[in-house]
This record gives sequence, C-alpha cells and structure tokens, in this order.
Amino acid sequence: MFRYLLLTSLLSAILAPCSRAVPRDFNALAAVVNGNVITRSEVQQAVQHTQQMIMLTVPDGDNRKKQLATLQEDALNSLIERELILTEFAKLGGKIKEELIIEDVNKIINSQRFGGDREKFLEELKRTGMTLKRFKDLRNKILSVELMRSRQSRDVQVSTPKQTEDAYRKYNNQFREESFVRLRTLMIPKVTEDEKATVAHQRKHITEIRKQIIKGADFEQMAKTYSQDSVADQGGDRGTIGENSIELRRDLKTAAFHLDNGELSEVIEGPYAFYLLKVEAKKLGEKKSLTEPGVRDTCEKLALLDLRKAIHKRWIARLQKNASIRRFDSKGRLITSSLPVSEPAIP
Repeated sequence: MFRYLLLTSLLSAILAPCSRAVPRDFNALAAVVNGNVITRSEVQQAVQHTQQMIMLTVPDGDNRKKQLATLQEDALNSLIERELILTEFAKLGGKIKEELIIEDVNKIINSQRFGGDREKFLEELKRTGMTLKRFKDLRNKILSVELMRSRQSRDVQVSTPKQTEDAYRKYNNQFREESFVRLRTLMIPKVTEDEKATVAHQRKHITEIRKQIIKGADFEQMAKTYSQDSVADQGGDRGTIGENSIELRRDLKTAAFHLDNGELSEVIEGPYAFYLLKVEAKKLGEKKSLTEPGVRDTCEKLALLDLRKAIHKRWIARLQKNASIRRFDSKGRLITSSLPVSEPAIP
C-alpha cells in the first residue's frame, strides 16, 4: 500500500506550490508519452521530495533500502501515469474551468504559508523562476488528474462484509491498544566544532560503534562514552515510550516500534544526526476486535481504498495498452518503446 500512496503523492509533490521551476530540457529526455515529454529534471524533482519522505518515515533497514533503490523508477512511472491520465482527459474533451483554477490558487494564497498575502505568493513564484501562468497550468494538471481519478472510483462507495473482514485480517496490526517499548538511544551529530569530523567521518564513527555493540559491547556504556544527546549520562535511557507519545521524534519512534525485544537498530540518519536505538523491552497492545467502536468503520475505509486501488490499476493498464510510450536512458538513448495495440510496430 505504501508504494501506491507514494506514487499517488508524487504528482502533488511535483506540482506543489512554489516547487523549483526547471526548464524542459529536450536534451535530457526520460520518456515521451503520447508525444508529451518527461525530462530527467522532472524525475529528479520527484525523487528529491519523496526521498526526504522515506528517510523521515521509514526505519533504516532492508525495506528503506528497497524503496530508495526503486525510487527513480517509481518516480518516472508516476510521471508516465500522469501523462496517460492527462491524455485520456483530453480525449474525453475534459476542461477545468478558469474560475476553478483561480479558486484553487486563492486557496493556496490564503493558506497558512502565505496568510492571504498575494504579493508574498507572487514573490515566491518569482524567486523559484515560475510565472503565474505556468503555475496555473500546473495546477490545471493536478486538478485534471484528481478529477479523472475520482471519476474512476465514484461508483465504489461501499464494501461487502467479507471485504471488510479481509481488510481487518490484512491490516490487523493497526488495530491494537497502545504498545510500549523501553528504549535506549545513542546519537552522533553530523556536524561538530571539529572541522575534521565530516559527515562521512561521523557516519563511519557510529557504524563502528554499532559493530562493537554487536560484538558484545554494552549499549549503556557506549552511550555514556560516545552519545551526545540529552540522555547520554543515563546511558541513553529514554524510559518507557508509548506509540502515542510525543516525547520522541516520529521517525525514531517509528523505527523503535519496528524493533523486537532486545533488538539493536541499523544506523538511522536524521537531518542533523545519526542514531542507534536499542529496545530493551517491548509490550504489544491487545488486539481490538472487529466489533469494537471505530474498528469496523476503519476497515470499511481500508477495504474501499483497496477496491479503488485495484480499479485504478486496471484503468492505468488499459491506458498503457493504448498509448505510445518511449523511455530513454541517462544519455538520451531509446531503451524501450511501446505502441498502441492497434498500431503495429514498423520493422
């Protein structure tokens, strides 16, 4: 499910307010979909935004490495999907009314970021090298894609009892009372007053500390010796942390609850520091039954999401089948090409 939501969010990331405007470089093609160009700079924009999301929300380990490894391809696939949807929108004669685009832009201007200050918004556009017309064109695209997606799933409004029960079994770990861990942390900052201590040096330093702990070194003593966070003197002891606690950063808390009792984390990279976590004890919350308040409603929503995801997947597959899609490598060389099924390839 994470990958589906990730791909869905990429369009919003690329068309978000005041994203860095990058000129369409026709010498850096990533793909051409039904005659519409996708450049490598557009792909890179999507990658940068989503990479930050993964680093903050996915614990270090095999799952994060897998997502980062496929990020470039996922971003390109999402942009190809965008062009497929926009082509279909145009075929159907779709058009977003100008007043809706103006309303959308005004919502952005009135958001917390700009506080209704139109001049501040225009200045930000100017700073990023984007004209108001270009920004409206981009918002037009996102509204068009959202409209087409909602159109595909508008008939899916309810789930059957069986589908709801399947969702309960599939996502059963979401339906627990609050879980708790007894946690220790070890933090090494990325930047120190020592000019020789580069980020690479600090990463290597904490990696060596982890190796020593794996070989038998006591985490508590290593934290007292090397850690530079607020609980270093206590051997990194954070006490008992609940899933709903606000005492710990979200990414660290997420990583902690992915660990088993007695398990040591991989090196976790944050914006300003590297971390090691050690779960000394873990108590999972009791599972909630499907009949408890709120559980069935949540399962019905999850079942609907899965149904809509399946419909969306079939729809995109049909659009791909009837599209001209060409992909290029980093040197601009054609690597794959597909034509509509009704249009035979020329030998």
